[in-house]
Amino acid sequence: MNIASVNNKTSERHTDILNSYQSGASNYVQWAKANLGEIRITDWTFGELNLEWELDGRFVMPDGVMFGGHISSVADHVASLGTMTVLSDSRDRFRTSRLETNFFRPMSAAVVTINVRVTNVSARLIHVEADFLDPNEKLLVRINALEVRSRVEA
Repeated sequence: MNIASVNNKTSERHTDILNSYQSGASNYVQWAKANLGEIRITDWTFGELNLEWELDGRFVMPDGVMFGGHISSVADHVASLGTMTVLSDSRDRFRTSRLETNFFRPMSAAVVTINVRVTNVSARLIHVEADFLDPNEKLLVRINALEVRSRVEA
């Protein structure tokens, strides 16, 4: 089942999480700021999410380039946010099963734009891609993630 054939309404719970993250009012965004750096949702809709990430000197190597392992941590985080956009039941939960990070250019810009898109949704699996772009819209990193969905029973 592809993204076009699913119920394209984000659950109330996941809408609240994403809107709270976007406004900066959630504990989730505070955790991200402390552990990953300043990441802001600029806008989101079902299956798509756009963010800005201010690179944090704590994670930059001596040569001025962002540490690749840290980029992968941020990739997992933004793939999770993208996944939330397509969860239509408030009981839905998920975990990352696979994360592939492809590096094209060193990341050293002060602010990076991240465009996340969900490419496929099935009963248990959600495929997510994201591009990390510099201010000139040059591709720095592209990630592919596979999220496994589960449902908690009330």
